[in-house]
Amino acid sequence: MNTEAQVNGKSLVIKIALVAAAIVLAAALFGWYNANREVERNNPAVMQGNVKMTEIDLNSMLDGYIEAVNVAEGDSVKEGDVLLQIEPDIVQAKVREAEAALGQAKAGLAQAQAVLSKAQNGARPEDVAQAKAAYDYAASTYERMKPLYADGAVSASDFEGIEAKYLAAKAVYETALNGARPEDIAQAQGAVQQYQATVKQAEAAVNEANTYLRHAVITAPCDGVVTAVNVEKGELISTGMSLASLRAEAEAWVEVNVLETSLSLVRQGQQVTLSFPAYAEQSFHGTVVNVSKNPDFAVKKATNENGSFDVLSYAVKIRLDDMTEPLYAGMTAVVDFSQADLTPGAQDE
Repeated sequence: MNTEAQVNGKSLVIKIALVAAAIVLAAALFGWYNANREVERNNPAVMQGNVKMTEIDLNSMLDGYIEAVNVAEGDSVKEGDVLLQIEPDIVQAKVREAEAALGQAKAGLAQAQAVLSKAQNGARPEDVAQAKAAYDYAASTYERMKPLYADGAVSASDFEGIEAKYLAAKAVYETALNGARPEDIAQAQGAVQQYQATVKQAEAAVNEANTYLRHAVITAPCDGVVTAVNVEKGELISTGMSLASLRAEAEAWVEVNVLETSLSLVRQGQQVTLSFPAYAEQSFHGTVVNVSKNPDFAVKKATNENGSFDVLSYAVKIRLDDMTEPLYAGMTAVVDFSQADLTPGAQDE
């Protein structure tokens, strides 16, 4: 019984100590906050802002099933790391179809170019000789069959077939011998242009299919931390669906909404000093990299305090030059703009 009482007593002491520590920490932070709020009230060049980080949504560019999920929420990743994979079977089939269509288009173009070349430059000597031999044979047969047809020894249908072959062979021989007619050349040129357009379309289809195939593997676009994984292995997804989210660690900055009545204290390129409640004993340095040209919102309505006009605020982006501690999106920062000389010419615009 005494032992149980001793254990309970020790547990109570530990709880009291933890509560006391929490109260001390809260008091310290509250004191830091109030001190800085007091500084802000007394020094208009000291303003409160927040840490901002780039959030990247990784969306699907194709339909399919999730084949693998390689990360979990909170994982740190490097640029190029494979985060997820989508089954590529459907897209691979489309790639093969597109490549086959491209092959057919290129073959058709080569044939059309050969026909055009022959029409423009005339037939080769061996083509002329071959055409003449075919014509001579067809002409000889035709001349032999004419009297037989006249005597009724050859039917009309057979003779008409022999005559058609003769006339065709004659046309081929004359074309090979004398060159193609202008209309034949124009027709051949039109065929080449049509096949050239078909090849371009087929190449675009192959490139598009390969692009989709590459997007079957979802990689990290930069170093960062995975903030959300929205799919599971085997899940069916559709185009545009959000698969995961990534917070870029290297992109942290501080944003301060500066009242227009205090904009005279801020310049692009200005060096500033920053402090954070999380690191109350430390100070850091930063540089103003952008002052928005457009207001965010009216933060103060017209009152007796600020006159008969609304007071707008403008977003000021500050690069962190020597930050050595970890930061998280939304963290409070206090920025002191009073360290720089803002006389004309003292700051780079």
